[in-house]
Amino acid sequence: MLRRANRRQNLLVILLITTAASILWAQQKEPRSWERVGPLGSKLRNTTDAYPLSGQANKAGWVKYAPMSDEFDGHQLDPEKWWPKNPSWFGREPAWFDPANVRVADGKLHLSMKKNEPPDMPKDKGYHTYTSAAVQSKGLVKYGYFEVKCKPMASAGSSSFWFYHSTPNLWTEIDVFEIGGRAPGFEKKYNMTLHVFKTPTEKKHWSKGGVWMAPTNLADDYHVYALEWDTEKIKWYFDGVLVRWVENTHWHQSLTLNFDSETMPDWFGLPKDSDLPSTYSIEYVRAWKRPGEGEVPLFLDTEFQHGFLLSYADSSKGRAVEAVLDTTPNSTGKPAWRLCQWATNHSLAGVKPAGNSLGDLIYENEGKKVLVAGPNSPNADLILEIKGDSEYGQAAREPGQPWPHLLVEQDAPLIYTLDALDAVTLNISFRILHCKNNMSPQEYDPSLHAVQFQLFLIVKNVHTGSKDHGDYFWFGVPFFDNRHDIPPSFIAKDVGKEDATGKLICTIDGRSVNSIPPINGNWIAIQQDLLPHINAGLKEAVKRGYLSDSTAEHYAVANMNLGWEIPGSFNAAVQIRGFTLSADIKDDQSAYGLSGEQE
Repeated sequence: MLRRANRRQNLLVILLITTAASILWAQQKEPRSWERVGPLGSKLRNTTDAYPLSGQANKAGWVKYAPMSDEFDGHQLDPEKWWPKNPSWFGREPAWFDPANVRVADGKLHLSMKKNEPPDMPKDKGYHTYTSAAVQSKGLVKYGYFEVKCKPMASAGSSSFWFYHSTPNLWTEIDVFEIGGRAPGFEKKYNMTLHVFKTPTEKKHWSKGGVWMAPTNLADDYHVYALEWDTEKIKWYFDGVLVRWVENTHWHQSLTLNFDSETMPDWFGLPKDSDLPSTYSIEYVRAWKRPGEGEVPLFLDTEFQHGFLLSYADSSKGRAVEAVLDTTPNSTGKPAWRLCQWATNHSLAGVKPAGNSLGDLIYENEGKKVLVAGPNSPNADLILEIKGDSEYGQAAREPGQPWPHLLVEQDAPLIYTLDALDAVTLNISFRILHCKNNMSPQEYDPSLHAVQFQLFLIVKNVHTGSKDHGDYFWFGVPFFDNRHDIPPSFIAKDVGKEDATGKLICTIDGRSVNSIPPINGNWIAIQQDLLPHINAGLKEAVKRGYLSDSTAEHYAVANMNLGWEIPGSFNAAVQIRGFTLSADIKDDQSAYGLSGEQE
């Protein structure tokens, strides 16, 4: 969507721009490309919504990317995912993006264009006569497969699906389609364009456009439009059939996802009054990514195949290692994970591992069990079980008494400051295998006794010039708490036992990542960008006086732990699979330079 500040250009300016663009294009390495000519062939059959229409068998290995997928089956736009506008652009003159023209109804997202002038229209900026609509993702994405089923508006107002982002040094754009549903001569045109506005070495705009002619008017019916974007090629699909590809020479920037309608006087012409209001309706947007595509792992060995350094039960011993638990025959090198068993009465040190017919390796004693699944085991990837009846015996925990932990912990091997990231994506599937309260109703105090399965990150100041250098706060993601269907948020000072750190604990509301209670052994699958929550946690730590430096470029995720805490006598087990915590690094950003164990 090429945006120009001044739409009233005379012929001389147009000629100059065209000439300059031609000279610039001649200096570019023109990307290789292909475009379909003629019909699509046999219509593809949709057998599952789980995968793209163009690849129903999913031989490409696509995994659903929830942050940019939406079935629009509610009554309003999801505020966690979308802006009901374009936050940095008012629209293409004369039509102004009016949030009132965005609505969700009948299982669809509707963007309307109208002939009206609301009181808050910024006429001093060139907007008049028309209002249109825009929706933009709150997150950014790099690479993936993006599919929408939609019906363009039947007017000369555009119906568009596109990606873009602008930084001081980089501004690129991918237009999946720009359709003039009733613009004369454009009714059947599937317009697809790539733009480069600015790179560190290119300062002038150039583009690579393409068109496929559909057999019928595009505004007459719903069709499936899709974009496949990876490091090598950008591909466009219509009803699941490839219609174009372009070599990816420039489009390696994280971008926002956008739907909008615009007036395009110089291209589609202004809409006829008789065609307004007109509506662009989107039945769904579905996104998929290949695992790890466009992202870097923040932590290693997330299938837990290379063993554990076993901590002492006494947390005052710090990082001292009581034993090494081998989980893979003939493994070499230092394990990435520490297995923390703080405050246990039954150390796993000295326990000999057992195997089973599935190829699992099991360390177990009267207080706990750790199972690392074999390559083809249904127990993949890890089971953590803690036995409160043995840990506590016959007595319930008293105030101030330490409580047993069973969790895996790791330092980030490389440190990326928060400002260098576009996303921190958590992927995990888990199920609670069992959870039994061993305390009598008279002994059990919910304010004192609980069993919790959760993820914690240490978000640490890594900037040597900051007065907060080395200081940190705990950022938590709660998955299970016996006291709640879904754990609520929790913000407080870390206290309650001798080894408490005194730092701020900022645990987000469990509903931010999951809406299904983890009961009856049901699997819970989570995919969530944690970066906005981490940044909010940093602000909260400064607001409450635990930190004084709020600069995102001074902080990084330095450590994580995942597992059980049981400040009450419970027997509980969890099965974990598909755990990753990865970062989408901003373009031209690299690691901060710290590595190895953090204090």
